[in-house]
Amino acid sequence: MTNNIIFRNKRLKLLLTPFILFGIILIAMALTVVFQYRTIEEISHMPLERMAIGFLEALGLVFLYNYLVRKLNVSYPWKRNWLIRSIIDFGITIIIPTILIGTINFAINAGWMPEHQNEEQFRIIVFIMPLMVSALLMVVVEMIVATEERNQLELKITQLEKEQINTKYTALKEQLDHHFLFNNLSVLSSLIYESTEKADKFIQDFAAIYRYVLSINKQDLVTVEEEMEFIKTYLNLYKYRYEDRFDYQCNIERELADYLIPPLSLQVVIENVLKHNVVSQQHPLTITIETTDGKLIIKNNLQLKTDKFVSTQTGQANLIEKFKLLNCEEPLFYSQDNHYISLIPLIPPSHD
Repeated sequence: MTNNIIFRNKRLKLLLTPFILFGIILIAMALTVVFQYRTIEEISHMPLERMAIGFLEALGLVFLYNYLVRKLNVSYPWKRNWLIRSIIDFGITIIIPTILIGTINFAINAGWMPEHQNEEQFRIIVFIMPLMVSALLMVVVEMIVATEERNQLELKITQLEKEQINTKYTALKEQLDHHFLFNNLSVLSSLIYESTEKADKFIQDFAAIYRYVLSINKQDLVTVEEEMEFIKTYLNLYKYRYEDRFDYQCNIERELADYLIPPLSLQVVIENVLKHNVVSQQHPLTITIETTDGKLIIKNNLQLKTDKFVSTQTGQANLIEKFKLLNCEEPLFYSQDNHYISLIPLIPPSHD
C-alpha cells in the first residue's frame, strides 16, 4: 500500500514538471503583452501545434531522463564519479535533443510539416527550444531524484535508529528484570530463617509482583495506576522484613492514574533508596510517594550507610536512559533538607 502511494507520488511529480515548464512559458508570453513587447495578435500567430508537440516531447523527456538518472545513480553516482557523471549528463542533454531536432528537420525537408509564416520564430521553437528545455528538464529531474533518494535515506536512518532504540530499551528492561529477581530471592532467603509465616506471605506477594513483571515484558509504558499497585506490593516485601524500622506512604492524584510511565521505574528508585540508606531501630527509613506538577516525587530521609560502599549508579543511569529512548523529559535526582528526592516525569496518555 505504502509503495503504491510512493510510486503514484513519483509519477505525479514527473507529470507536473512539463506543466510547470509550459506554465512559465505562458506567463512569460503574457508578460510580453502586459509590458507591450508583443501584441495578442502576434502571440496568436505562434505555431500552437508545435507548442503542443513540444509539450508531449517534454513529457517524454521527463520520463526518459528519470529512467536514465536513476540508472546512472547506480552505475555512476555523483559522490564517486562526479566528473564522469557531469559529462554523461551533458552528453544526454545534447544528444537526445539533437536526435529530436534532426527528426523534425527531416520532416520539414520531406514536406511532412506545414509551412509557417514566421519562419524565424518557428525555427527558434524547433531548433533552440529543445536544447534549452532538455537542459532545464535534466536539472529538474536530477533535483527530484536527489530529493527522493535523500528522503528515502533519512527514512531508512530513522527506521534503523528506532530499531536500535527498541533493542537497547529491551536490553535495559531485561537487565532490570534479572536484577529484580535476584534481589528478591535474596530477601526471601533471609526471611525463611526468620519466620515461615513471613516467608509464606512474602512468596504470595512476590508471585503477584513477578506476574506483573512478566505481564509488562513486552510493554514500553504502563499506567501510573498499574505501576503503583505493583510498587505497593513491592514495598510490602520490605515491610515484612524490616517491620517498624521501615515505613512508606503513597498519595497519588486520581486524575493522574491513566498517565504513563516506563515499567519498573519506581522499583529502580526504591531499590536504590534501600541499598544506600541505613534501616535500623535507631534510624527508621520512611519513603513517601506523591504527585505534583505531573511528576511522581519519591522522597526518603537521608541516612547514608557509613561503610565503604561504591555506587555504580547503574539503576539511575538505566532509568534516565529509558526516558531518553522514549524521547521524554528525564528524571531528576537530588538531595535537599536532609532528604533524597527523585522526580519521575509522567507521560500523558496521548504519547502512547
